[in-house]
Amino acid sequence: MAVRSTRMKPVPTSPAARRKMYAIIAAVALVTLGVALWGLSAGYDSMMALYDEQCRVIDSDVDVAVVITGSAKMVPRDLVTDFFGLTNGANLAAIDFNAKRSELLKTPNIRDIRIERRMPNRVTVEVFERDPIARVAGHSRHASIGRVTDAEGVVFRFQRNIAALPIIREAEQMNTTPGQKLLGSAAAAVHLVMVASGTPELGDFRILEIDTSPRDYLLMTLGNYSRAKIAWEHMGQDDAIARKSLKEQLIRLAKAMETHLTPGTTLWNAMDYDGGRVYANDPSLSTRQKGS
Repeated sequence: MAVRSTRMKPVPTSPAARRKMYAIIAAVALVTLGVALWGLSAGYDSMMALYDEQCRVIDSDVDVAVVITGSAKMVPRDLVTDFFGLTNGANLAAIDFNAKRSELLKTPNIRDIRIERRMPNRVTVEVFERDPIARVAGHSRHASIGRVTDAEGVVFRFQRNIAALPIIREAEQMNTTPGQKLLGSAAAAVHLVMVASGTPELGDFRILEIDTSPRDYLLMTLGNYSRAKIAWEHMGQDDAIARKSLKEQLIRLAKAMETHLTPGTTLWNAMDYDGGRVYANDPSLSTRQKGS
């Protein structure tokens, strides 16, 4: 006799029972998700706490290096460490080095700051100071005490060992304050100082003062207390053409002064950069004599 197979029929459920079952499943899922998220959060917090602990400065004399580059040495190491908060126990991961760097760069005598992080808890901060190349004074004969400029034409205050630096005397209406850049003829005077100091062909050629008040030239007072009017191509710019033209003018002037063709000359004219001629303009002479 053949056995007749039977199938179990699904137990019919009511809509209310189905909703209850779905609610239980959703609750279990939410609880499971919550536990998982809590576990992840706790794990993340533990990892961050461990990371923060590793990023803490243990010994600032070992973990923190502050290097002051420049001849001025006006920025104390302690000022930098205190400003960045680089003391024992400090968390390097919590310090906004970019924001701190931008703020400290507002100091006029600081030219640049470089920061190197070495994970996990070491950092090097290198501060590049501005080096004075000339004193800056007003148009009156009274020098403005402590104002100097660097090779970029940025004015800052510095008073140590600057007596031997040439003076850039600004025009009467100018009074550049620390943190600002010299403009116009005063900026050209900075280029003049830099090219003169970087041209070995000039020998013992020395600039004592540069008057920037004339309109079309600069008036130099030289080491022998004679004076020279000088102009060059692209005088208001700092480019290769300007530097080449200025260097050639200075060399021509130095050679003209060395010839001694016009002894006792008190005023030289080095404004003719197209023709390349330097003239000796001595008030005691009745006519202008060509020096080179």
